[in-house]
Amino acid sequence: MIRLNGVVRTYGVHEVLAGVDLGLPPRSRTGLVGPNGAGKTTLLRLIAGEEEADRGTIDITRGVSIGYLPQEGARLAEGTVLDALLAPFAEVAEMERDLERMHHEMATATGERMETLIRRSGDLQHRFEAAGGFELESQAKAILGGLGFAPEDHARPLREFSGGFRMRAALGALLLRRPDYLLLDEPTNHLDLEAVGWLEAFLSDVPSALLVVSHDRTFLNRLVGIIAEVDRGKVTVWPGNYDRYRADKEQARALALKKAASEAHRVEEVERFIERFRYKATKARQVQSRIKMLEKMERTELLAEEHSWRFTFPNVPRSAQRVALLAGVRKAYGERPVLKGLDLEIWRGDRIALVGPNGCGKSTLLQVVAGRLPADAGTIEIGDKVVLHYFAQHVLETLTPGRTVLDEMQAWAPSRGAGQLRSLLGIFQFSGDEAFKKVEVLSGGEKNRLALARLTLDPGNFLLLDEPTNHLDLPTREALEDALAGFGGTLLFVSHDRYFINKVATRVAAFDDGRLLVHSGGYDDYLAAARGTSPGRTAAPPGAKPRPRPAPQAARPAPAPDPRPAGHSGGREQRRAEAEARNRKSRELRTFRERVAAIEAAILPHETRLKEIEAAMADSRTYKEPGRARQLGEEKKTIEIELAHLYDDWDEATSDLQREEAGRS
Repeated sequence: MIRLNGVVRTYGVHEVLAGVDLGLPPRSRTGLVGPNGAGKTTLLRLIAGEEEADRGTIDITRGVSIGYLPQEGARLAEGTVLDALLAPFAEVAEMERDLERMHHEMATATGERMETLIRRSGDLQHRFEAAGGFELESQAKAILGGLGFAPEDHARPLREFSGGFRMRAALGALLLRRPDYLLLDEPTNHLDLEAVGWLEAFLSDVPSALLVVSHDRTFLNRLVGIIAEVDRGKVTVWPGNYDRYRADKEQARALALKKAASEAHRVEEVERFIERFRYKATKARQVQSRIKMLEKMERTELLAEEHSWRFTFPNVPRSAQRVALLAGVRKAYGERPVLKGLDLEIWRGDRIALVGPNGCGKSTLLQVVAGRLPADAGTIEIGDKVVLHYFAQHVLETLTPGRTVLDEMQAWAPSRGAGQLRSLLGIFQFSGDEAFKKVEVLSGGEKNRLALARLTLDPGNFLLLDEPTNHLDLPTREALEDALAGFGGTLLFVSHDRYFINKVATRVAAFDDGRLLVHSGGYDDYLAAARGTSPGRTAAPPGAKPRPRPAPQAARPAPAPDPRPAGHSGGREQRRAEAEARNRKSRELRTFRERVAAIEAAILPHETRLKEIEAAMADSRTYKEPGRARQLGEEKKTIEIELAHLYDDWDEATSDLQREEAGRS
């Protein structure tokens, strides 16, 4: 068990974590989400022991093993790729060497020495087997294969591989250890779609608890059962996967807004009563009671607004019906052919996703179509009135070091004024002095945002996008998806984000030995076609229950008759009639008040139970009971729906009461 209690972490004057409480039970599967800079990586580093908290405690049960994969990859031992994975198992390797030495000596030993060797080797062999020694190397090779290493790569020195493949080896070494807790910071970075699918399947089977930071929403949907949202220094726990978290959070925000409005209405009613009768001696007790009620009234805390933003692409000129035609396109790097007679026809309005393993030629094809690389053979015809723009995978290649953010925008659109450009930069979260930051000091996400801002000035009508979601946090990815949905031109793009492909693509072009196989639809449709199955769709978030029928409402009293008795002008009879009229008014108003009180009485146990459920869901012990968190989540959703209707009834009842009181005062 791992438990964080009141954990605070500060860098200079910036408090990143401001009293975090979080429980991580064994075998739990938790996704850490939040905007860039919220403290997700800091949280992982604290748990892994890479940093120390300024205040608070991190309690880890004795004997629990933790494996941590940082974004930049763990440092591995020198040697071959296979050696790097096996390095943490030095004790097992030593046992194997001892066994080999004993077996070699047993070939010539006799008598008592032979008996001693047999006894010792038997004992050592049992220990070696218990440590998994016989399967260790085969498991390591299986993991390397799943992560995209060919069998001939196993004996190659690690230093010969790219940074991306060294990251894969670091992940493989961690997976082979199978610690009690796996802390993974963006584990799908540098993995192609095939390797991501393999990793999902592998992690689904391991008994380790997972704490994962990932911008891959499909990955989170398939692997985690808890979402821990890091925002403004705090952590909020939500049951379910990423889609469930998004749906529940929206519903919770809507419910909180309605509840806050209802509370404000109730406060207004109480304050009106106090103001009306403040100076009447006969109402002093009631006024004091209302003042105390006002002081004790709870106020609903509204959920913070999403770190979301929106942008749109401008209208683009209409291109020819056929945007591009590729026929027999070939491209090789030295002796290695990449594109082998590739054919592709692109029509106006197409949104084509290029998919395939790393190194298959996706980026090469984009560069060939963009004219950045010459084709070795074949033809590429670009249609009439096609204006092409290319978004590179390595954004820095398209930005100019030495320029400021504003300079970069002005160089792209010299006719635009500085004020207009700064307004646009503000939409892309470059406000104030951030417009004067140098390009070379920007983070990966900031460089991508700058390139996107520049692209919106003049996107052309044929966009080539190479990994446009790299380094972008989840809200920014969603903003890009929405913007591309409204883009009036044609797209040819490369992405390893399956969620992004499903939302944007109309066709998927899969690489197959240097050629393309084209499928209609998104990534799920492509997979279904490749497997010969029906497309697998993400299920709707749980909790979409039928709307309960509202509770019967009390009938409104009929309007009171004129209290003045007919034919009487004074005296005892008139006073009696007036008293009867006052009593009748009081009884009629009592009906309205009783209706309000009955609804409030119905609201109270629901609100009390809701707090109990929220407290239980924040308790790590809840997640030790199989199915308990799901059961509580479903009950919570049912109560929230009931409360929403009760709040509506209360609004109507108090409005009726207010009208009656105003009409009779």
